[in-house]
Amino acid sequence: MVVLTGLDDEAVALQAMQAGAQDYLVKGQIDRSLLGRAIRYAVERHRLQADLRAMSLTDPLTGLYNRRGFYALAEQQLRMAGRTGRSLLLFFADMDGLKRINDTAGHVEGDRALQAVAEVLQRTFRASDIVARLGGDEFAILAIDAPENTFERLTARLWESLKMHNAQGDLPDTLSLSLGLARFDPDRPCSLDDLVTRADALMYAHKQRKRVPSPPEANDAAPG
Repeated sequence: MVVLTGLDDEAVALQAMQAGAQDYLVKGQIDRSLLGRAIRYAVERHRLQADLRAMSLTDPLTGLYNRRGFYALAEQQLRMAGRTGRSLLLFFADMDGLKRINDTAGHVEGDRALQAVAEVLQRTFRASDIVARLGGDEFAILAIDAPENTFERLTARLWESLKMHNAQGDLPDTLSLSLGLARFDPDRPCSLDDLVTRADALMYAHKQRKRVPSPPEANDAAPG
């Protein structure tokens, strides 16, 4: 935005810039060259600002939204869901074994594993859903306009995507996720923090169950 005005007033110029204008030009004091340059500079500054905003909301390793981006967009979706009566599903996922990969194969392979998880999540969920890496090995996905009965279908699709990726065998370790789910009910709205806390607790319970060894089969338990 470039403001063109008949007022030669520095206070007005400052207000225009604070309101979001890229430049301020006074009628009668410009020519074609000055106007063209002002517009070119305004376009470039706007592009740079957009890039900076995107960088502040994006995880540089995976290209997913970061924690700030997720919370900004998810809060907006919760408000809209409360007004329109739509249901949302929040998936909270934790990558299993990242420390083991970092310790045994190195951090480069650990980063590749995180990028692979991001690819699996992007293939599983829709472009309209909000997929984010919150930090470390934690990921969150807010499925938009998703009734509770879609949970099993989405989860099955996620496990299938993981299975397909693991079949490629291009990583030093098998990808595995622990998963928790919480539903946003527009009839009983809650905060995003509450939703994340519920999903996180269920994810942790899933991870703990996976750590408990399965009981031996009868034949294995019998003395040889």
